[in-house]
Amino acid sequence: MLRSRAASLVAKVDPRARGRSLWRRRFGLAGLSLARRFLLVGLVVVVFGGTAVAYLLGQLIETSAINNTTTVTALYVESFVQPQLQSLANGSTLTQPEIDSLQNLLTSSPGLAHQVVAYRIWSTTGVILFSPNPELMGRDFGMEGDRGRAGQGAVTGDISNLTDPENIYERQHWSHLLEIYMPIRASGSSLIIAVAEIYQRPDELEAEVNNDRVMAWGFVALAALIAYVALAAVVRQGNRKIIRQESELREKVRQLSALLGQNDALHERLRRAASRTTALNELERRRIGSDLHDGPSQTLAFAMLRLDAVEGRLDGASRGGDSSGDDDLGSVRGALDEALGEIRTIAAGLRTPELERAGPAEIARRAVTDHGRRAGMHVDVDVDSAPAAAPLATKIALYRILSEALSNAARHGGGAGMAVRVAGSDDGLLVAEVRDSGPGFDALKRPGRGHLGLAGMRERAELLGGRLELESAADRGTVVRAFLPLAEPTEDEL
Repeated sequence: MLRSRAASLVAKVDPRARGRSLWRRRFGLAGLSLARRFLLVGLVVVVFGGTAVAYLLGQLIETSAINNTTTVTALYVESFVQPQLQSLANGSTLTQPEIDSLQNLLTSSPGLAHQVVAYRIWSTTGVILFSPNPELMGRDFGMEGDRGRAGQGAVTGDISNLTDPENIYERQHWSHLLEIYMPIRASGSSLIIAVAEIYQRPDELEAEVNNDRVMAWGFVALAALIAYVALAAVVRQGNRKIIRQESELREKVRQLSALLGQNDALHERLRRAASRTTALNELERRRIGSDLHDGPSQTLAFAMLRLDAVEGRLDGASRGGDSSGDDDLGSVRGALDEALGEIRTIAAGLRTPELERAGPAEIARRAVTDHGRRAGMHVDVDVDSAPAAAPLATKIALYRILSEALSNAARHGGGAGMAVRVAGSDDGLLVAEVRDSGPGFDALKRPGRGHLGLAGMRERAELLGGRLELESAADRGTVVRAFLPLAEPTEDEL
């Protein structure tokens, strides 16, 4: 029974587990152990996680390098440009001498020319006051983005692809530059009078950033490798423990399966032994009944005949007036006659009708007929759904249980509404039911001493692997229902 339950549980497949199995087969993971699948997934996570961390770290390095370069360059350039633009504190345009001075600023300052390749001066309203391309001077491009933030006092910088409309001159000479916006203030004041736009070659910055990125990627890769190796060591150790526990579990399951097999074998042997015992007991009862009928009963009958002869010879003596001998003989005859009747009754009760060739339906009818002959009571019989055949032990138990149940119904229920039904069930059992409409009783109450009928019926059913059910209540009658096996034992019953 335990094995069948376990098999039924294993047979139920979880749809999610089935989906995971399909995914593993599709991606080639079905043949890998749990530890290898975990390490493979861990490798993917480490690689992608390390790549994401390295990328973010590279972006931080680039941003930090740009901010540092922007700050240093802005401070350096401010010292050259700020003195040239102080006229804007009182006006909105540059004079021609100031423009010429700004034009020659890079050529006259080699240090500044090394840092800056081009620059522009913007008014605080977005008008170009100075540009390497004279055609742009005086044009209004507005104060948006980094230029607008510089107009509010911030120093900003970023790598530019020179796609803005004002980058006509720069696009002709470079593909990308470091673009820096810085506010120009009036001397001794926080008043912003202009915005300087500075372009610097990004070669040194990019080289420095790339070098830092390589170092960062190296550190991240090393850290990821160390983490993965440590993870692999932990998983390997855990996998060994799991394999050892799995092996122990398999051994326990094997032992349990062996014990279950032995239990099934013992159960089958017990059922066969119960079947043989039932048949042998019935044969023994039949033999004892025959012995009683053929032995003591015949002897007592012969004694009765001899007693008749003796009684005839003593009849003359009794006519002489002495009747004491007749009285003694009468007492002996009465005792012998009573003993003979009791022996014949016992013998008749021990013998059952021939059951080997009878089916369950015929056996049920015989039990009802025998009960009616003894008790003189009517019993309804329903055997239309009875199976055609049954093992001998089952047929013997059927006859005995029906006889006992009918006897109990007649004795305790007064024989009211007695009915017998025999049928087959869907689970391969023979169902024998005896009901009456008598006064009933409390089925949960333990029967008193000497009431062995129910216990005997239950023992007969359970010995064959069946069961007995009892339904009764006060003023509601009684139902005795026996479930007996229909399967043949695997070995001979006798």
